[in-house]
Amino acid sequence: MKTVLITGAEGFVGSHLTKLLQETLYKVVPASYPLLLPKGGKYISLDILNLEMIKDVLKSYQPDIVFHLAAISSVSKSFRDPPRTYATNMIGTVNLLDAARKFKKKIRFVFVSTCEVYGGGENLAEDANIILKNPYAVSKYAAELVCNNYFMDGIDCVILRPFTHTGPGQSKDFVLPTVAIQIAEIEKNKRPPLIELGNTEVKREFMNVKDIIRAYALAIEKCESGNIYNISSNTGYTIEEALGFFRKLSKAKFEVKTDPSKIRKVDISTLIGNGNKFTQCTGWTYKIKLEKTIEDLLNYWRAKI
Repeated sequence: MKTVLITGAEGFVGSHLTKLLQETLYKVVPASYPLLLPKGGKYISLDILNLEMIKDVLKSYQPDIVFHLAAISSVSKSFRDPPRTYATNMIGTVNLLDAARKFKKKIRFVFVSTCEVYGGGENLAEDANIILKNPYAVSKYAAELVCNNYFMDGIDCVILRPFTHTGPGQSKDFVLPTVAIQIAEIEKNKRPPLIELGNTEVKREFMNVKDIIRAYALAIEKCESGNIYNISSNTGYTIEEALGFFRKLSKAKFEVKTDPSKIRKVDISTLIGNGNKFTQCTGWTYKIKLEKTIEDLLNYWRAKI
């Protein structure tokens, strides 16, 4: 049985991935940033900016695979705090790779980057132009370059570029959870029937997190070292189209108002990938429709409000 160390295991995707891998043939070591350490004792403490702590964790748990998810993953947060974004996303990755390079045991390193490195467009394959429009994208692409450098130095490294995904547990910093929260509050008469959003014409993939973690699990064994893979449904929806599903599923009527403060100064109008390389390598395809994903989000927040 192989051991997988997951950084950022307390996060949105990390918590889903931890559960999936625990149900399969892996021993999972879920690591959490100390200040975010959930209760229950299921997570180990790991600060990826602390190189000595990383070395101690590798020595103690002897992982075969490091699945690196820990990051500042919000574009809006990256604009608010670029230094923290660069430090966490780039230097944290450097520390993990350097500790893995010096570790006696051979480790497979799976780095989760982002589709934001493309800067926009449709049918974006792995060889599309890199256009960095926000600190988050800059930090992730810099970390990719670091991964490539360590691959040349002998590290078994795979880079994944997932396109937009969502689901229960995602932060309200992201658009579909924001809508779901507001609808849940409207249904319980905790706010007026008005939803405030930024630009509703932007187009994204909005895959379900369950499809994404299936892809991640396949990547561990099937992806080739030194390669970059998009994880993409090849299909996109505008936020306005997503709102149509919300209206269909909502128990209350609502209006939508544009809030200028929610519109980014540098926005990407369309971000749709081409995931054929990953599908050919692993056999993965996305399965969960957007309407089901939105229903899951609504039910999650209905239970919490």
